[in-house]
Amino acid sequence: MNQKSFLNLQNILKVSKQTKPSIVKIKFSKKSLEILSVLLKEGFIRGYFLEDKKSTKNICILLKYTDDINILNLKSIQLKQQRKYISVKELKTYYTAFNLLILSTKKGTMSHLNAINLNIGGFPMINII
Repeated sequence: MNQKSFLNLQNILKVSKQTKPSIVKIKFSKKSLEILSVLLKEGFIRGYFLEDKKSTKNICILLKYTDDINILNLKSIQLKQQRKYISVKELKTYYTAFNLLILSTKKGTMSHLNAINLNIGGFPMINII
């Protein structure tokens, strides 16, 4: 995920904290779609769908609220700049306390918990604390 796509996603989620929409749109990217599928699987969003209008393609994200607060806005989302590989042993030892660490692995984009279950490591992409 490039820096521009990540900042777009982060800014839309910050704005949604004030306006509390049920759906937000971001520009389509394959990496955004992979990350959203992990967020859906882990229960951070209600869902997402593609919107294809003329020459633009967007992803519509169905936000999830608890007690009128967006779950993702309660968390700090940070793009990991370093490309340091994290082994499955390190994941088990140091990263079990994290709410969600999204990794790029040889088997695709997934959460750190899924990577631990599959006994594989990966490169950190996004950390939701």
